[in-house]
Amino acid sequence: MNEDFAGLRDEMIRTIDEVSTVEAVPECPCSDLRRKLMENRFNLVVVGQFKRGKTTFINALLGADLLPTAVVPLTSIVTVIEYGDSVTIKVFLNNGENKEIPLEELPLYVTESGNPRNKRDVAEVSIQYPSPYLREGVRLIDTPGVGSVYQHNTDVAYEYLPRSDAAVFLISVDQPLSKAELDFLKDVKQYSDRIFFIQNKADYLTPEDLKESLAFTGRVLQDEAGYETIEVYPLSARLGLEGKLNRDPAALEASRLTVFEERLHRFLVEEKGGILIRSAAKNLLKVLSEAILRAELEYKSMNTPLELIQKKLDTFEEKQREIEADKNDFEILLEGETKRIIEKILDPDLNAAKKDLAQGLGPAFEDFYARNRSLSPGKLRKALEEFVVHQVKEYDTVFRKNEDTKISMAFEKGCERFVTRINEIIDALLHYASDLFSVGFETFDAESLWTMKSSFYFIFKDEPIMVEILGNALTTMMPRFLSHPIIARSMRRYLAAMIEQQSGRIRWDFVERLQKSKLEVRWVMFAKIDETIQEIRNAVQRGIARKEKGKEEAAKRETEIRTDLDHLYALKERALRILDRSGRHPDPHHLGS
Repeated sequence: MNEDFAGLRDEMIRTIDEVSTVEAVPECPCSDLRRKLMENRFNLVVVGQFKRGKTTFINALLGADLLPTAVVPLTSIVTVIEYGDSVTIKVFLNNGENKEIPLEELPLYVTESGNPRNKRDVAEVSIQYPSPYLREGVRLIDTPGVGSVYQHNTDVAYEYLPRSDAAVFLISVDQPLSKAELDFLKDVKQYSDRIFFIQNKADYLTPEDLKESLAFTGRVLQDEAGYETIEVYPLSARLGLEGKLNRDPAALEASRLTVFEERLHRFLVEEKGGILIRSAAKNLLKVLSEAILRAELEYKSMNTPLELIQKKLDTFEEKQREIEADKNDFEILLEGETKRIIEKILDPDLNAAKKDLAQGLGPAFEDFYARNRSLSPGKLRKALEEFVVHQVKEYDTVFRKNEDTKISMAFEKGCERFVTRINEIIDALLHYASDLFSVGFETFDAESLWTMKSSFYFIFKDEPIMVEILGNALTTMMPRFLSHPIIARSMRRYLAAMIEQQSGRIRWDFVERLQKSKLEVRWVMFAKIDETIQEIRNAVQRGIARKEKGKEEAAKRETEIRTDLDHLYALKERALRILDRSGRHPDPHHLGS
């Protein structure tokens, strides 16, 4: 990109603001575009196993000792860090509640020692911090270490990586890549064009040894994980952090951190920023082109015999009836796509997850039972129940989030061809009107995205039925050698029932939201067609109405339209120049040295 992202974004926003003052342009598209530019964030996901130096690396990027280091992190909690004028920390719980906490309390929520087994039920922590690194809209997403006892992609990184703009995967010179890391990298290979590999703790080795270590890591990533184009960036997060904290240029240079920061910035802000600017420019050009067409239609209607205009409107109504048949086809295809996602993605994933959880949790249950056999019957039952609830909830919390990303992206991808078809219908309508009334029209492609939100919540503790209450009472009066095996069998059944019950609830939630989303897409897309038809008719009717008021009124309106058109064409040229100035950059693996 020839100019900085912030400068082009500001110019784009000023252009949008000016477009919104033109009477011929609807307010909604402009406000939506402005919000998209103002609220955009560049999501940088940071991934790495414990002791790879991930937290130190994030602190080094920020230039501050913000996140707690040398502690065991929780395996299911993500920390999101973005720019703010002051330090603000919010903790979001799985039940939807949130609260603000001081910085010194952060370890009480994100570490195993402060929040054992996530007893506080934390879903995510959001931090606003006044770091220059974040000022241009970079959002850091710190995911827990990869690697799980389960097989079914229960690392939380799976939720965030598909929607990331870039990802940093940390390796360190003092430990070889583990099987869990290689398995993870195989699973996410489809996103390889946005993954940066860092070999941390480079200061541990001599230059010769470091060169050999980098070559070895590259071969492993190619041979074991299947990555074809690899560039591994060596650095020392520790030296980088020390250099920034102590304002020590020599330490910062020795860390090699700034070299990587510059490369990452070029890719993340300039490349991704260029995509954002181009998207906004194309959307604005589409808005302007349609506004120009409506103004030209109104002008033409005032200068064409009424009988001829009415005949053209009748012809346009015939075209409108053809569109209704296209709507029916669209609805059938959308229903089929929704059914395909349920049958081919959701149901197989749920079945695999149930099997995975049962196999992984079975041995853990037996181990927990063996270690707690000295408890009284009542306390043993309670301990086993709490263990089952916690384990199933922890697994399903991460699984649901990952599946949410997978299902929503599948739906978005499936909808792309339908949205494309709707946009083709709308463009065909606009071109038809342009040809019918002999006025010019230029088409601009613009993207349209759909997102999905969950209404899911966990309900684990149902009211116990009478048999369970009686069983509880009887086992508390039995000797332990009799009561404990009965309790264990009962809780094994409880475990199996819990897995099945929660799977059913997850399925119900996803199916319900898919159906709602299908209806939402249908409504939005059909409304766009109806709105386009109505706007064309309204433009022509306005011209007819002005003409019927007499020559003086018509002449006055013609002058207003010509003024608007001059303004619209000038704004169109400005948007085209911004589009032309937002160039392209290579992918992260070809940034050069």
